[in-house]
Amino acid sequence: MALWQGLLDALESVLTLFHDALAPMFGLHSWGWAIILLTLAVRVLLLPLAVKQIRSQRAMQTLQPEMKKIQAKYKADKGLMKTNPEKYRDLRQKQQEAMMALYKEHGVNPAAGCLPLIAQMPIFIALFQVLRSAPGLAEGTFYLLPSLTDLVSQAGVSAWFLVFLMGLTTYYSSRQMMASTAASGQQLQQQKIMMYAMPLILVFFSFNLPIGVLLYWVTTNVWTIGQQFVMFRTAAPAMAAK
Repeated sequence: MALWQGLLDALESVLTLFHDALAPMFGLHSWGWAIILLTLAVRVLLLPLAVKQIRSQRAMQTLQPEMKKIQAKYKADKGLMKTNPEKYRDLRQKQQEAMMALYKEHGVNPAAGCLPLIAQMPIFIALFQVLRSAPGLAEGTFYLLPSLTDLVSQAGVSAWFLVFLMGLTTYYSSRQMMASTAASGQQLQQQKIMMYAMPLILVFFSFNLPIGVLLYWVTTNVWTIGQQFVMFRTAAPAMAAK
């Protein structure tokens, strides 16, 4: 609990620091710019995890042929699960053990791809709370947007453009990620479903979020798109050189 309160206090302090520094230039709009700067600061801090994520994805791509051999060797389809459940479980266990041995041999961690998202979630939730209580934030606007503490559903048409941007940038960053991976078959279908479904789900839930949180979300999506653009192009030659 003390750790969580410490995170809330730290975010509020940094947000206020950015606001105070920007206030002479942007006035009431400085709260919006402070949120954008806070977003960029968070993403810079998470950059080492993002690099690890890209390296893990590229390593997983190089292991695809070996992974397919293991899957073929210990093939366990759904029909076998019905006819011979014991053999099915045995094959699945052997397949998982062989996969783990392959990952260990090449120093690959499949979970590394989720690290940036996991690390961001506490910050996102904490920001949601900070944006409801930060002193002076309720008076802050961001150009055509009303108070940054208002829910999108209360803000009217002016906030819908931000919702549209959130959905569009979420879709594009997912498409960008999918284009960089060598997925096929069922995995590719799952990625396509997520690419189209996730923006729609997020748009639906965004109407109950404060405008300031949505501004954070759009900014982090734009950063992600730029980051992936650079990293995918620098990682590809490095992998080809190996």
